[in-house]
Amino acid sequence: MPAPFLSSLCGYREGRPNTSDKNDKGSIELGAIFYEKVGISPHATPPTKAIGNLMAELMSADLQKTFQVDAPHLAVEPERAFTSFEQFSHLNAARELRGDMAGGVVRTVNAIRNLSKMTGLEQSLQHKLDEHLDRIQGELKSTEDRRRELLDLLGEESLLKLDITVSREIPNPTKPTSPLQHLVAGLSLKWTLRTDRAQDCRSQGSKMAALRRGRMPHFAAVTMEPRPAMLALLGRGSGDVDCVYHLHLPALAAAIDEYCSGSQSKARQGIHDNFKRLRDQRRVRDYDDLRSYVATL
Repeated sequence: MPAPFLSSLCGYREGRPNTSDKNDKGSIELGAIFYEKVGISPHATPPTKAIGNLMAELMSADLQKTFQVDAPHLAVEPERAFTSFEQFSHLNAARELRGDMAGGVVRTVNAIRNLSKMTGLEQSLQHKLDEHLDRIQGELKSTEDRRRELLDLLGEESLLKLDITVSREIPNPTKPTSPLQHLVAGLSLKWTLRTDRAQDCRSQGSKMAALRRGRMPHFAAVTMEPRPAMLALLGRGSGDVDCVYHLHLPALAAAIDEYCSGSQSKARQGIHDNFKRLRDQRRVRDYDDLRSYVATL
């Protein structure tokens, strides 16, 4: 079953489907057949809004509507940081350590110094007190400088925000009145794929697996890319991405059959075989599979 919001994203730009690479004739030809199967007219205009943002907006709304009925315990949100979920919240520690942790002590030392002068202490006692307070401030500065040196050496993990997150509440053992948000699925949305875009997804999945504390969330890419070679960059990876969900897999299958049928070209036969393996091994799945599977998490 295709994504119900698909027609709002599709169109032709300069005579080409907006899924096609203008430098790839095969991509344009396959894209046109694909759009014919989807039911997109060659006269349809693509959205003026940035397609990545619109895709995330429409897909979030569709999943929210679906889960209200099928899985009301799940919350769907676009553009949310990893660190807002309990499996990754420890990554906030380094950021918090970069704050001014000694400010309160410095203010207290200065308050003691001012108060001692106002009370009219004997000069010798005032002198000794000032020496002690100066020593405390010196130690604080030295400690703070060393802490910042160590933090700079430690570095900080940079993680892109997930395009769409699906989470649920779980009990908080330390604060029972403040439940934790547990990430059950993270989705990376790519209207089309290029080599660099595919690497973004794989890098994100790899970091999630390495940095998590607890269960790994379901992590998948969602795309409208028609070329099997590009889908294989993610679908036949090393496990960084669980699978690739396609916004209209039945139409893509029909388009590839037509594009490759009757051709004696080994390249086109390879395209057909590549797609068949991806689909049969469930490395590429239909959008409807996404909705039904995530509802079970």
